[in-house]
Amino acid sequence: MNIYNWYRVERWLWLHHIPILPQIIKVAIRIIWASVLPYQAEIGENTIIGYQGLGVVIHKSTVIGKNCIIRQNVTFGGGGGPEGGVPILGDNVSVGANSVILGNVHIGNNVTIGAGAVVVTDIPDNAVAVGVPARVIKIRDVVNDLQ
Repeated sequence: MNIYNWYRVERWLWLHHIPILPQIIKVAIRIIWASVLPYQAEIGENTIIGYQGLGVVIHKSTVIGKNCIIRQNVTFGGGGGPEGGVPILGDNVSVGANSVILGNVHIGNNVTIGAGAVVVTDIPDNAVAVGVPARVIKIRDVVNDLQ
């Protein structure tokens, strides 16, 4: 059973108001995979958490769309301070290893975030973002890319 399936079980239990078990699964995920996948986070269907989620840390209020790929050692963190906020990812987002996405940022659909990027601003749909801090280096032409 992979880490995403463990997350789905703990989330289902939490959504159905079954006490204690979600916390036990959350601790098991922390011990077994050195990851934080809280049951409060919304992680879309068919999302792949690579390398069994090794080192992945997801803030409990983060929203991740469908069909995303999250590689190892990725952090989704809250912004803290008065504005706060947490990342919201669209569908079909690929997040490179060792990336950090912080604060109240919105990542569009069909986005690729390069390895080691630090995202602190919004990224539009169909973009490729890299660097520290991350900047958009390309907007894909989805219509021409399909031909």
